[in-house]
Amino acid sequence: MERVPSPELQRLMERLADGDRSAFHPVFELLWPPLRRFAARHLGPGEADDIAQEALLRVFRRAAEFDPSRSALAWALGIAAYEIRTARRKRQRRREEAAPAGTLATARDQKPTPEETAMQDDMESMLRESLGALRPEDAETLRLYSRGERAHVAAATFRKRVERALTRLRAAWGTDGRR
Repeated sequence: MERVPSPELQRLMERLADGDRSAFHPVFELLWPPLRRFAARHLGPGEADDIAQEALLRVFRRAAEFDPSRSALAWALGIAAYEIRTARRKRQRRREEAAPAGTLATARDQKPTPEETAMQDDMESMLRESLGALRPEDAETLRLYSRGERAHVAAATFRKRVERALTRLRAAWGTDGRR
């Protein structure tokens, strides 16, 4: 593994922080390999280039904030770590589960076991009972929310109604977090 010349990087980052644009390319040349390796180690090679590039862009945008008393490499790696966490959160929000290499099957392709089917039926039954214990307007709010629709009220009002209905649903289901 090649080593980043820390004193050289440190000196160049200080120049870049002071506004010396001639330090831009040498900083890029020194930071690209370790940031790409770091991203590949945490995300895999498919996303490593994009995340390392995004981290470098952020390093250059924030160069004026660099504190010369701290390590330039550690500062850049901290920015890369933030970008990695952001990429993971985005993937999680989109529910993109990376399949192991060489497998084509997804979770949707697999049929549930009888136990999973029974557990799903029990959960749906408990949810129906809990919804039945709610006030009709709370149940209707949650139905609209589940379909991606909203009542004919302001968006903020609807969000608040959903929040309150979910709180009441959690309490009815017994999962309000106060145990």
